[in-house]
Amino acid sequence: MSAGSRVVRTAGKYGLYQVARRLTSGQPRILMYHRFTEEPAGGEASRKSFRKQVAYIRRYYHPMTLETLCGYLESGESLPRNAVVITVDDGYRDFYDIAWPVLREYSVPATLFATTGFVSGDLWLWPDKITWLLDNAGKNNSAFQWQSLVVKENELKTDAHRIWKSLIDFLLSVPDEEKYHVIAALAGTWGLELPEKAPKPFAACSWDQLRELQAAGIEIGGHTVTHPTLGQVSDEQAQREINECRSRIELELGRKPCSFCYPNGMPGDFSAGLMKRVKDSGFRCAVAAFSDSAGMKHRFALRRHSGGDSWFQFSKAISGVELIGHYLRGQEKVYP
Repeated sequence: MSAGSRVVRTAGKYGLYQVARRLTSGQPRILMYHRFTEEPAGGEASRKSFRKQVAYIRRYYHPMTLETLCGYLESGESLPRNAVVITVDDGYRDFYDIAWPVLREYSVPATLFATTGFVSGDLWLWPDKITWLLDNAGKNNSAFQWQSLVVKENELKTDAHRIWKSLIDFLLSVPDEEKYHVIAALAGTWGLELPEKAPKPFAACSWDQLRELQAAGIEIGGHTVTHPTLGQVSDEQAQREINECRSRIELELGRKPCSFCYPNGMPGDFSAGLMKRVKDSGFRCAVAAFSDSAGMKHRFALRRHSGGDSWFQFSKAISGVELIGHYLRGQEKVYP
């Protein structure tokens, strides 16, 4: 933990979070989650931790969907104080099984971004394929190389997490089509055959479940069809990913989706041109996957704060301490 984090953690015990909440009460916070687990496992939000976070939001904040927040931003009306939006990316089944019962218990709304090809069962997400390959390769893996990417023989015995991270980072940097060639080559080198359908730990919600969630007040937003990094595909594919995602959600759920989420969502993963495509396709707002001092400045690149299992990270994000830090440092990432 950095020295700054230690200071914040200590100051938090003496009222820092309450002061920050008052100072930033006019600035909405959007929280970003991905996966949920029954018990703590890595950085994923466990049921117990998520319940504690949702209960805290219900007590001290004004939770709303991203569509509701978007309505305020479009109209220029004053937002309720301490507005918070819980967003969840991808559309994994564990949202329905674990997060949704907690949200329902506390009557807290949320926005779930659906990758439509994933929900339809046409594909499973490529980072999960990397996890599956590492889990099934055994410790005596063969050496693998693709350009600058190198996995040494038997390296899984000592550093599986680093290998996973290096594979993910490399695949995020290459064109979308090449990404799948690399994954296929890695599977072949290790003598593995990837399942056609997502294995149970990586399964998506069904459309019936999304219809149930929407009827109960959960907003369903768009997250492309196949989850490519949009900055790594052609203009034509980006247009298809955005438009077909929007139209499939409308077809299945009976209403046009309001909100869009850029896959990966870092500054290099979308551009002003892509933001215009999202707007022109009929979405009314979109979210990135990082936070800085821009906050709600760009309606098609709304900033989000990381959520997960850590109460410390949740406290920094929800209270506004993280946002104040960005303001003090003048941190706004390069406008895409």
